Amino acid sequence: MRKFLAILLVVSIVLAFAKTKVEIWSWRSQDEPVWKEVQKELNAQGKDIEIVFRAFLPTEYDSKVMMALKSGKGPDIIYSRRLPGVRTQSLIDAGLIKPLDGQVDFSNFSEGVLNNIRTGGKTYGVPFAVQVVGVFYNKKIYEKYNLQEPRSWDELVQNAKILKEHGVTPFFVPGKSAWALTMQHAIVGTSILGPCWIRRLMKGETDFLDPDWIYVNKILNDLKVYYQDNFMANTTDDLNTAFAFGQAAMVFYGIWGYGMWKQLNPEMEGNVGFFMSPPDCKCGKPWAYVFMDGALALTSNSKNPQAALDVLRFAATPKFGTIFAKVTYNIPAVKGAQMPNDPLLMEMTDVVSNHASPYVYWVGSVFVSGKPSLYQDVLSPGMQAMYAGKITPEELAKKAQDALSQWYEPLKKRLGK
Repeated sequence: MRKFLAILLVVSIVLAFAKTKVEIWSWRSQDEPVWKEVQKELNAQGKDIEIVFRAFLPTEYDSKVMMALKSGKGPDIIYSRRLPGVRTQSLIDAGLIKPLDGQVDFSNFSEGVLNNIRTGGKTYGVPFAVQVVGVFYNKKIYEKYNLQEPRSWDELVQNAKILKEHGVTPFFVPGKSAWALTMQHAIVGTSILGPCWIRRLMKGETDFLDPDWIYVNKILNDLKVYYQDNFMANTTDDLNTAFAFGQAAMVFYGIWGYGMWKQLNPEMEGNVGFFMSPPDCKCGKPWAYVFMDGALALTSNSKNPQAALDVLRFAATPKFGTIFAKVTYNIPAVKGAQMPNDPLLMEMTDVVSNHASPYVYWVGSVFVSGKPSLYQDVLSPGMQAMYAGKITPEELAKKAQDALSQWYEPLKKRLGK
């Protein structure tokens, strides 16, 4: 009996000091240090929580989440995509993630941000970041060849031409990462087409066979002569390494890469410049593609929902935003966070406030709310095929027209379907 009581006492002590595990899944491997800091903060507040963070390849993430949750397994919290979008909507429709209204204080978020994760009057996650995508460049390389930030597409091409003539790779493009090619199209198209044209497309007042859309396809296809050799074999991991070590002057990418570039090469601190993709002529206005990256969602399979809610409640505070910004050098979605004193981040904050296009067609747009999706099913494989010379810019436009006219009502109405 004494031996049994001794064992029982040891087990009780172990259980008393054991932390409740909260498992989080993400496609963002760079966020792991964030959750280590969050765990420290929660433990300091007296909450015995251990956060287990797992990151998956972005191309595999959504299918792994859906498969795990449908089987009754999976994590307590997932990084979910923004709405409208098939991926998150399918999780909601299947009852795999729960609304958080009344359980999390959303007062530190703007309505504009929250609208990206609301449907049916319910809020299905805590937004974690606002992203800006555009053209990032190596300041030292630009200074060496006396280049200026381009005010028009022709000036951008001229910069690339000068760099190539001096043996410098103008652009590093990850042709193997199809999503990044779609992002590149959206970055360029937002300025070349402009928000008014995109709005007309949304309303069904124009379509993908419009010469302006085909023109965007053409100028991107023409630009590939300024990409690195064998660019179709490279991934975004290759991009991060190449840009961090000065092997290319420019990249079409997002601000989320900045922290990685500095981690790989501390000399990139202060050496990264940014400009919005320039319009077709100097008289035009450049626009930035700005979007809410995603949200932290509570799964219906959570083994420890109360502890998971404690994590989500903290994620809705300015203190979390401060940790997130300090670690990742991304712009947090929550208001009131303290930003690192970094010129590039200050510029990004200004871009978000003053230069974001109100109408877009990649992440977070109406064109990804049905199947086939303009993002995943058309531009991702289509850009790869066009760059590989398998289809023409005109054929890429037709693929978009044929795909979206299957379900997008304004386009169906325009085409009499």
